[in-house]
Amino acid sequence: MFSLTFIAHGAKLTVENQRDIEEFVSGKLQVSVLAKTELSPNRVIDFSVETNVPDVVLSLVKKEAEIQNASYDIIFQKTDERRNKKLFIFDMDSTLIYQEVIELIAAYANIEDKVAEITERAMNGELDFNESLCERVLLLKGIDASTLWEELKLKIRITKGARELCKALKKLGVVMGVCSGGFIPLASFVKEELGLDYAFANTLGVDDNSRLDGTTRGYIVNGEKKAELLLEIAALHNIDPATAVAVGDGANDLKMMAAAGWGVAWNAKPKVQKEAPSCLNSDSLQDILYIMGYNDSEIASLSA
Repeated sequence: MFSLTFIAHGAKLTVENQRDIEEFVSGKLQVSVLAKTELSPNRVIDFSVETNVPDVVLSLVKKEAEIQNASYDIIFQKTDERRNKKLFIFDMDSTLIYQEVIELIAAYANIEDKVAEITERAMNGELDFNESLCERVLLLKGIDASTLWEELKLKIRITKGARELCKALKKLGVVMGVCSGGFIPLASFVKEELGLDYAFANTLGVDDNSRLDGTTRGYIVNGEKKAELLLEIAALHNIDPATAVAVGDGANDLKMMAAAGWGVAWNAKPKVQKEAPSCLNSDSLQDILYIMGYNDSEIASLSA
């Protein structure tokens, strides 16, 4: 059995949206509808379906999701795999938090526009991540690092719904981590704020005068490293990677989505939306719980 879930980007599905959904499910998909429920009244509709051609259905769902991108997301998955998740690995910048940390640092040298342009191209998959990181970090050379991280912690804005989602996942016994192409002082801060189990990110080099020296130290947390870390954490906890979920917005998150059994592209770049197992373009990360098949009542209990 499969589940087909429609999640409105806004407060509710319009009458037109609901009509389009009914026509799509009954008229365009090769499925037998076993049940229809509202996980959230007028906002999230969930169908239990049977099909002999899941690959065909998935292809049609992807195409329809692109057409309806401004209104709602469509998620198609095996029903018995929705709630079997044991591990969640999150990206940080523009996922668990609203900002791109390297751009916040760049503001100290009035070069945020230049850094932001490189970041945008890297997240779209247009640039090699390692090269783009080194290029951006070099631009930060000379910035006073003595109070940098404490100042930035005051500026960090946690994404709406992230606290509630992580609280719910913790109640469900899910292991959680952040694997970020950003920087470890803030990844560790976010880990503590959200009650995560792990934090991995890059380390910026600092000279003897407590100024950024334009380099990174140790390994770079790129796409390959994120996937590697996900698998390492899974192995450490004897978790089957098929029960892992990777959540992110950039091209450097696709490899960890491929390593996991499931992935969620969160308000992601076009390339990521196209390749990820599922997309979520709402304003609350808590909506991931709908993808897992929980309804409003269950979510309220889990997030309390």
